[in-house]
Amino acid sequence: MGEFSTRPPHQPLPIRARRPGDIHAGKGFIVTGAAGGIGSATAELLAAEGARVALADVRPDALAKAVETIGDSKAFGVALDVADPASIARAIAEADARLGRVDGLVNCAAIVIHADPLETSWKDWEKTFSINLFGAYEAARLAARSMIAKGVRGAIVNVASEAGKKGHKESLAYSASKAALINMTRVLSAVLAPHDINVNCVCPGGVATDMLREVALAYGRLVDAPADEVFAMLTSTQLLRHIEPGEVARTISFLLSDDAVIIRGQAINADGGDTPY
Repeated sequence: MGEFSTRPPHQPLPIRARRPGDIHAGKGFIVTGAAGGIGSATAELLAAEGARVALADVRPDALAKAVETIGDSKAFGVALDVADPASIARAIAEADARLGRVDGLVNCAAIVIHADPLETSWKDWEKTFSINLFGAYEAARLAARSMIAKGVRGAIVNVASEAGKKGHKESLAYSASKAALINMTRVLSAVLAPHDINVNCVCPGGVATDMLREVALAYGRLVDAPADEVFAMLTSTQLLRHIEPGEVARTISFLLSDDAVIIRGQAINADGGDTPY
């Protein structure tokens, strides 16, 4: 339903600058999907805040570029296919060995497949859940086991989506996988609380990433509209602009920090005010 307002529309809100501190000094983090928009921005921010970061991704060229942006002294790449349990085990073990200890994990790897909600194939459901949920669980499980073994009071942040709360008709499997990820976060938070490992997730909205451009392209095909025109519409209703990956990274960084110790098992909206719960 449309909304009538007596107030005139405002201008798009500016991006606020931030000066990173050293809140993660001496810590070691693993970021999956680290060659993507939010993943690479998160890895870069964590490194700027004093951490050493293992960037994990299935795309070798993009991964190497992301590591180069941060610098070898702060980051290194790890090959990871989150659809393959053996690959996950190798990646977590390698990252653990090279970091010395794992203080936190960011599950950022994900895919979205667009299809008619009544025509989504069994294969697409399996692929989506394998990467977005099963792979995230396995990475979290292995990272948590490492933290427990070494007595690390760490944190895990899963990157879900506002689609996991509201749902999108043209990406039914994706929406369902993110809803499941939110629920898994809640349960893992309770399970890992005795070990003082904090687990939360963030739910981004219209973030200016390659994935959102893929969404715009898919939606454009469905309604016969130019992808750029659709992309321009996928913005925050309050910010009146796209959210930048670095802005989501700030939320992730906070949830990884000791300052977030009382925020546990939550699905934090990072969508510019679009999701009301």
